[in-house]
Amino acid sequence: MRVGGFPCRRLGCERTFQVVDQRSMDALMAGSRARAEHEVSAHDYHHVSPAPEPSFAPYQRAKRQPSA
Repeated sequence: MRVGGFPCRRLGCERTFQVVDQRSMDALMAGSRARAEHEVSAHDYHHVSPAPEPSFAPYQRAKRQPSA
């Protein structure tokens, strides 16, 4: 069972990469980098991020300018 951290994205691999200080961007980037290095070296897996989907923004009326 996977618990916390960055899990390996390869199906069947139970390896996770812990981030000690989750408020530190450097620590988060290091955990992500360690996971990516493991995925490439152990599984020859190169993650490709999916294309972003357009977000829905409901119609908004234009605000009227106050008359001077």
